[in-house]
Amino acid sequence: MVKKLQEYFNRFNLHNVLGGALRVLILRVLGVIFLFGITLYLTNFYSAEVVGAYEFTRSSLFLIGGVTLLGTDQSILFFSGRFSKPEQAGTLFQVYLKMLALLLGVSIVLLGIILAIPKEYYNLFFNDQRSGTLLMKMGFCLFFYAVTLFNTEFFRAFDLHEKSELYRGILKQLPFGFGLLILFLFNQHDYVVEVFLLSFLFCALLSGLEVYLKYKRLNPVVSRQTSIRFKTVLKATIPIAISAFGFYLLISIDVFFLKRYTNFETLAYYGTSIKIIFLISTLINVMGSYLSVRIADLFVTDQVALQAVLKKGVRVIVGLALLLSVILFVFAAEILGVFGAAYQEAVPALRILIAGHFMSTLFGVTQVYLNMTKKQVVLQYILIIAVVINAILNSILIPKYGMLGAAVASAFSVIFWNGCAVVWVYKKDRIKLFLH
Repeated sequence: MVKKLQEYFNRFNLHNVLGGALRVLILRVLGVIFLFGITLYLTNFYSAEVVGAYEFTRSSLFLIGGVTLLGTDQSILFFSGRFSKPEQAGTLFQVYLKMLALLLGVSIVLLGIILAIPKEYYNLFFNDQRSGTLLMKMGFCLFFYAVTLFNTEFFRAFDLHEKSELYRGILKQLPFGFGLLILFLFNQHDYVVEVFLLSFLFCALLSGLEVYLKYKRLNPVVSRQTSIRFKTVLKATIPIAISAFGFYLLISIDVFFLKRYTNFETLAYYGTSIKIIFLISTLINVMGSYLSVRIADLFVTDQVALQAVLKKGVRVIVGLALLLSVILFVFAAEILGVFGAAYQEAVPALRILIAGHFMSTLFGVTQVYLNMTKKQVVLQYILIIAVVINAILNSILIPKYGMLGAAVASAFSVIFWNGCAVVWVYKKDRIKLFLH
């Protein structure tokens, strides 16, 4: 058996594709396991209403925090490829500081907008009196959330992929898990959201300290000849930010529609299903993150090698996704039952999500490819169309079918935008992103 696996890896030369990505994947899986451990604790020891409020806040932070990032998490990788030589580290840190200032400015503006909206409007849209308060609390956390994610990606600029994954999957959630333990000991179950938001303050400070120590070790020098203007930074981040906003909307808009037409309990059940689906999307994200800088380089220097890398990459993704999807689909009821008997209500929705997201893996790393090859505008148009379709489907299906309608809208949308992107790339670049 071991010999056959060895022959399989040698046949497709997968070790050249994966390389350090295997360690990255292991860390990502450990992070997912940790997230599932936290979710298990929440669903078994807290009411569905409390879990739903947490899921609502988490989705809101994911969406609005994504806007706050303004594409800096992806564009810093672009600049790291441009300034990859040791003597250019000073310029890269200069870009980092400019982006950090950008995050602060955007987070202040967004916080002001959130606080300026009368609470009555929140109550009217979400049909309750708590959602507005949760959004306002979330607004104060935007900067720390954005800094945490930005620093996590900045580590990749120095090929510290393992450290980046350590922050992304474990260290980002560790303070929250520790905080939940304290709440349990003192029997204070009403402060889950507050502990969740405060955990990003800790992560932002810790990751910021690591970046500072990295800077001190390198002791870089910035020359006037390589100085980067703020306008240059904005030119690189804005297109990615627009695409990212469409992407965040696409994968979180169903949560807001569900809250409008149902309740926090339904949100808890559906949100748990989304976390399970995260296992499938993790495969694409890990491979995409690891290959992002390489795609940007090979697109300019060697498109034959680029096609070979993408071909092997999509085969790895689909192979792993197929195995995982079959397991999740067959044992959907048992898996959801672990979170609580009531959570099995989401089994049909979960199976639809599994099918849709597996189909999306057949298209490979579409988002990363378009961003790394300066095709962000194309991605923007595709995502805008997909978001509109998703919103229309959610508004029609959720009032009638609840979670099932949300799952159908989400599955169709993710297949639609990935399929459109793959077709466009093949016609434009003659590059096959899809499985072949």
